[in-house]
Amino acid sequence: MLKKRLTKIAALCIASTLLLAGCSGGSTKSSPNPDSEKDSAAAAPIVLKFSDVNAEQSPAGIFCLKFKELVEERTEGRVQIENYFGGTLTANNIEGTQTGIADLSQHDVSEVTDLCAALSILEAPFLFDSEEELFKVTAPDSPIMDRLNEELSGTGVRLLATYSWGNQNLLTTSKPVYCEEDLKGMKIRVIPSQIFMETMSAMGATPSPMGWSEVVTSLITKMIDGTGMPFSNIVDTGLHEIEGYCIMTGHNPTLSGVFINEASWNKLSEDDQKILEQAGVEARQAVYESFAANEEAARAAIAEKGMVIIEKDELSFDTDAIRDSVAEKFKDDWGDIFQEIMEYLGKA
Repeated sequence: MLKKRLTKIAALCIASTLLLAGCSGGSTKSSPNPDSEKDSAAAAPIVLKFSDVNAEQSPAGIFCLKFKELVEERTEGRVQIENYFGGTLTANNIEGTQTGIADLSQHDVSEVTDLCAALSILEAPFLFDSEEELFKVTAPDSPIMDRLNEELSGTGVRLLATYSWGNQNLLTTSKPVYCEEDLKGMKIRVIPSQIFMETMSAMGATPSPMGWSEVVTSLITKMIDGTGMPFSNIVDTGLHEIEGYCIMTGHNPTLSGVFINEASWNKLSEDDQKILEQAGVEARQAVYESFAANEEAARAAIAEKGMVIIEKDELSFDTDAIRDSVAEKFKDDWGDIFQEIMEYLGKA
């Protein structure tokens, strides 16, 4: 009898154990682990989409590819860059980056002045005596970059980096130019931007703002007498086949700004933000070195077509007067940033 009772008790214990196991989901399933889920989320890379309307083989493409390489290598894959060339992600406007369709995009500084009027100071005439001065003012730790990003506050974007396509020089069809007097009465095409128009007026010419698509026809039909153009782009655009003179005035920088969506920026750790800034510095250096490497070939092609190059030391433009005249016209847009730059460069 005792043996039968013990057998029943054992059976009841086993049944109870199985019942409890069933209620708890069985021994083959484990409870969710919040720490494990957090670790998995933390390991997922941040992917930033970089929109560019230029071709991959362009100077802009050099910047984008180098920037991607450096960011991904130095963040050890925590941040990944997806480049979209030829306007395949967003059009040539800043709105796509403001709204977050793109995380990054590059635009000529003159194209973004409606968003932030102070940005035009980066393309002011005769403000920078060299690329080194321009790079100093637009370095990530520059107080000028801090000021410009203060001005951009609330727009949804910040200025991450800049890179240069080279300074604008004068190309004329019919006669050489050495000073303001020589430009009187001449119609010179400029980028459709107030800073470029005011610069050309201060230099003595009549500015004719127009998009690139109209330039060649306007030169051939004598609607204009010349155009501004970075030296590095003369051969690529075929202007050495049309123009007679290249005057190395270097009057306006031709600058692209790389902008990042503010929310995308805030997703990054402070360390990764610094990595992106430094990647921008090194990527723009790669663009500069590419231009420098191709300059001699461009000079040879220009000379072969008979174009005359008038060097900077042959010119007698009053560059300080031109610079200060334009600065006066933009004082409401620039506030005291112009003076800050002059002091930062030791020119005040």
